[in-house]
Amino acid sequence: MTPHRHCIVCWTPIPLDRDPAICRADECAKINVKREASRKRFTVMLYLFPAIALVLAFLSAV
Repeated sequence: MTPHRHCIVCWTPIPLDRDPAICRADECAKINVKREASRKRFTVMLYLFPAIALVLAFLSAV
């Protein structure tokens, strides 16, 4: 068996050098774009909400 990796959406075997790690199916590409957008939104919220809470705590203490 040749070295390979799997599509992160449908788990179809793909070559090691494929980046991003998705197969050539249009549906997998669409799902991957949605997942990446969701991941980026989550990352922003992960830093933004605690920052807002700290600012509000600081303002209420002053």
